[in-house]
Amino acid sequence: MSIALALLHAYPTLNEAQHTIVSHSNGPLLIIAGPGSGKTFSLVLRAMNLLVLGKAVPRELVLCTFTEKAAFELRDRMAAAARKIGYTGDLSELKVSTIHGLCNRLLTTHRHRTPLGNNYETLEELTQLLFIFEHFETIVGPEYEGRYLGKWATKWSAIEGVRGYFDKLYEVHGGT
Repeated sequence: MSIALALLHAYPTLNEAQHTIVSHSNGPLLIIAGPGSGKTFSLVLRAMNLLVLGKAVPRELVLCTFTEKAAFELRDRMAAAARKIGYTGDLSELKVSTIHGLCNRLLTTHRHRTPLGNNYETLEELTQLLFIFEHFETIVGPEYEGRYLGKWATKWSAIEGVRGYFDKLYEVHGGT
């Protein structure tokens, strides 16, 4: 696929890697690059290119990132790019979210098609703590030599510590 002329005129300084990303159209694309290298910029232009060339309409695109802040940034950058090139499609139908948010929305919408049924819910901060408390023995296990998991001295500190551990996993693997 090529790059729309409107994008090339508005963004004439695309480097070779960015050009490859923006012009890619055959399915998913994994971009591995360091901070500040232009990943978000390239993602925005790739999505805009698909829209301008008529390869997709906004409701058919999903842009995912890891944090809520980055998702808002993506949405803002899409709007700015649309203004810059004169794209007039309805971007309100564009799905921009965190990976967790997207999965949660899909599970909520289609829960009746899963083994989760109607008993599915997302645990908020307090309900996470209560869940860990209720399933303490299974998740944390017994106290050993005055410590839980060899680290925490009290049951409450273990509960908070385990939740913190889950939060880190959540952030690393696509949480909000």
